Formats: sequence, structure tokens, C-alpha cells
Amino acid sequence: MRSVPFTVAAAVGALLLLSACSGSDSDSGGGDSSSGSDAGKDTAAKESPLHAYTKSIPSDNADESAKRHKKAENIIASCMQEAGFEYTPQDVPSQPASLDDAERMGPVEWAEKYGYGWSAGPESEIGEEEFVSPDADYLAAMSESEAAAYSLALFGEQQDVDTESGWDWTKGGCNAKANHEVYSNLNAAYEDPAYEDLHEEQRRMFEKVPDDPRLAAINAEWSACMNEAGFDFARVSEAHESIAEAYAALSETTDETTRADLGKKEMATAIADAKCQEKAGYPEKAQEVQFALEQEFIDTHKAELDAWIEQYATDK
Repeated sequence: MRSVPFTVAAAVGALLLLSACSGSDSDSGGGDSSSGSDAGKDTAAKESPLHAYTKSIPSDNADESAKRHKKAENIIASCMQEAGFEYTPQDVPSQPASLDDAERMGPVEWAEKYGYGWSAGPESEIGEEEFVSPDADYLAAMSESEAAAYSLALFGEQQDVDTESGWDWTKGGCNAKANHEVYSNLNAAYEDPAYEDLHEEQRRMFEKVPDDPRLAAINAEWSACMNEAGFDFARVSEAHESIAEAYAALSETTDETTRADLGKKEMATAIADAKCQEKAGYPEKAQEVQFALEQEFIDTHKAELDAWIEQYATDK
């Protein structure tokens, strides 16, 4: 599944909402560009007030993911040792070079190569690499019965997930044991019904950003720039939304010519969007508005946020 890239061209829907979740450290392409405009660097350098306030809550950023991966692999190794087998913990897979290159791009450069990321993105350039287990020689020396016992210890017995009881992690071997211990509570903070209203209010708060009156002048300047490029949009968010809606309307029967034409339209729209946002200074102003709304949200919901943090923070 292709995700919408983190670029200024994706406007509030990507830049602002993702920066709210990840703060100053974006894990997506284009967010922390070393080759992009100074404006892009300035926006990436500032920390979201909401992220700063709630960053002790478990998250799925790159650093945390690496720590969880290492912990899970060590649990598997210990579990397999108890079962009488060797298991070498596997390192976190390295990120393909194409993704590293994309992350160094500025918003305009990213748009010129990938558009909005719908028809093509940096992940499309990744070749398939064959996985080689660090225990390959150990496994190759096993007899058929030993290999079967190893697989049973690691992955457990086959289960029919379509039954009423569903999948039972206790029967899933060392791999399931590690996943349960490390990942089962990852999303608990966001799935707790006690805080459902709080998260819904937070979602509404982000939705207010594109319509905020403080962005009216910037939107007008951006709109005029887009008109000169041949596009008729009143607000920054409309450009990306128009392409997203067009892709959503495609069906399996849509012919390749239509898809190709939409791809060309995506590229042209994204490039003009990125350039006009940069010219109008939209990213900086939109971030300023978002951060102000976040601070208002914190001030209004401090009691609920504090209770949520107290319950789920990993670093209290």
C-alpha cells in the first residue's frame, strides 16, 4: 500500500498532520531535506507543542521501532534456546538507498520526481532482495525432522484462523511470544475507549487548520500563483485533494491511457503546488497556525491529556 509522501506539496493533509505525530523528526521523505529550501528546513526544525507534551507516550517512529525489533529478536533467541535450538537475533533491515535519497530531497525536487506519490514513489524503485538468515549454515545442516522441530518451535502449529476461537498467540511459537510481549500494547494508548473523545477532539483540531482565517492571505497568494500555472484552486489543500479523489474514482476497468493521463496531471499539479507553496511561504505560516491550535488544545484538555500520559507514558 502506497502512503502519501511527506512533502510541502501535500499541504496540511501530510506535512502538518504528520509533523504533529512525529514532531521534529519526520520519518517520511522530504521532511528533513538537506538539499531543499531553507523554508523546508525551518519547518522541520520546530517541534510540535502536542508532540512535545505527549512524547512519553509509545510511538512508532524509527528509533522506537528499532528498539522494539531488537527486544523481540532477543526474546525469540532466548525462547529458542530454551527449546534446544540456536537462533541469532536479526538486525533491523537497512533502509534502501532510494528512500534515503528521497528523504534528502526538498519539496519541489520531490514533486518533480514523484508528484504526490500516487502513481510512483521512492518505494517503487526498491528491488527485491533475497533474505539470507544468519543461521543459514546451522539450518542447512539439520535433518528433515530437526528442521520441522525447529520450525514448530519458532512458528508454532498451524491454526485455522477462520474458526470461532480465531488465532491463539500461545500456539504460535517463539515468534508469536515475542510479538505478543513487545507489540501487543503498542496501540493500547490510542485504542482505549476512555480517551476516544479526546482523540476525536484532536482530529477535529487538525481539520481546522486549512480553514483557519490566519491562512486566508497565504491561500490567496498561493491561489494566484496556481492560476498563473493554469490551475484553479482556492486553498492549498484542494490541489492534493483533487488528485487523491481522482485516483479514488479509478476502477479496475480503467484503461491505461486514462491512468497515464492522470499520472501526468498529478505531476503537473504537484510541481506547481510545491513551487507556489514555497513562493507564498505557506509551510511556515501553516505550521505557525497548527502549533497555535495545538497549544489551545493542550490548554483546554490538559486534565485529560495528563491522565492519558500518566496511564500510558513509558518514560514518566
